[in-house]
Amino acid sequence: MARSTPALTLTLDRARGHWHRRQGLAEPGKGSLEEIVASTSWPRTLGGVDVYLAVRARLPSLRRQDLDEAVAQSRLQVIPAVRGCIYLVPRAQVPLVLRFAEDQSRKRIEKEMEKVGVPQKELADVGEAVIKALRKGPLTTDALRKALPEGVVRSLGEKGKKVGISSTLPPALRHLEFEGKVERTLDTGRLDTERYHWRLPAKNPFTGAKVPSDVAERNARLAEIFLRQTGPVAVASFAAWSGLSQRDARAAMERLPVVPVVVEGYDDEAFVLEQDVAVLKEAVPAATSISLLSFEDNYLTFHGGPGLLTELKHHGVKVTKWGNTKGTTLGDVKHVSARTLFDGDKLVGFWEFDPSSGTVAFSTFDPLPPKRKRAVQEQAQSVATFLKDDVGHARSFSLDTMEAVQERADLIKKM
Repeated sequence: MARSTPALTLTLDRARGHWHRRQGLAEPGKGSLEEIVASTSWPRTLGGVDVYLAVRARLPSLRRQDLDEAVAQSRLQVIPAVRGCIYLVPRAQVPLVLRFAEDQSRKRIEKEMEKVGVPQKELADVGEAVIKALRKGPLTTDALRKALPEGVVRSLGEKGKKVGISSTLPPALRHLEFEGKVERTLDTGRLDTERYHWRLPAKNPFTGAKVPSDVAERNARLAEIFLRQTGPVAVASFAAWSGLSQRDARAAMERLPVVPVVVEGYDDEAFVLEQDVAVLKEAVPAATSISLLSFEDNYLTFHGGPGLLTELKHHGVKVTKWGNTKGTTLGDVKHVSARTLFDGDKLVGFWEFDPSSGTVAFSTFDPLPPKRKRAVQEQAQSVATFLKDDVGHARSFSLDTMEAVQERADLIKKM
């Protein structure tokens, strides 16, 4: 960590412009699908349409089939990543991310197996049977269980219920996934589901991959990816995203060539990779893009919530929050449940698909100039056509319903 280098000082507007550009929103559509996901952010897969919306905001020409085919071909993979959550990750980064996910879960898994009395040898035997069964083709977890010889998988009974594991099959699959011996593919050929088929990979992602053997070095490699996507960023933001402790998050950054940055209104000690300092010092034109972002888009969450991306005068806007988090206004909420509308790099309102009309409803905090309003309307029409004709629904997550989507759209129309 280049602590001897004097800290840069940036206004929040300048930092926001840089974040917006790094997230691929200022000039959408540059690069291949895999390059865009690798360089901007890995989208969450929540069982709804927002994985498509997140990528499409950065690649407006995206068709649903494009993303689905990338997963079917293993160019992008659905894997456990940070904090045990499931993300869409480019193949080249999969080995590192799987090792990191395994690092985070290993102790918990070992304790769970000890509590339910499952030795490693038993899991290995289940794993061997799974690989043999999958040689005939991909199977869902239920179908796989039925395809295995009787007695290979056993129920864990009441002990298993206490730790949330019904049988020896889920931990065996998890181990195989961490080793790259099995991978998830799409149950219906689409990403808007949390149901997957398991299959044998055409090639183990670890073959020829250079993943550091040291845990601390793996943390540093992950921090480097995060800094490229989000810098300047605070240690606390990296810790919150990755699930690392503040100490381990800082130690990871200290292994990298970084420069301290003071971002007014954000953090007095943020960091950026040395290679990005020159870009931060450049004058950049104001962003003119219009973005209809996905629910829980990474641009909203990487630096602690939507408040940093919203003009101060709108911080008091009442919002509904998502998850077990604090905050009821734009200025203090960490995770907002609404889909957001951006004019350039600033959050200016909300949007939702309106099933009753087949259009996108949107509302802005302030009236937009006629030219900007027309630009929003054009984008809204494009997104509505994508959801209606290409995807076929607008459900945000696996338990969402079109009735709930309609309710959200009706609220926005009343704003």
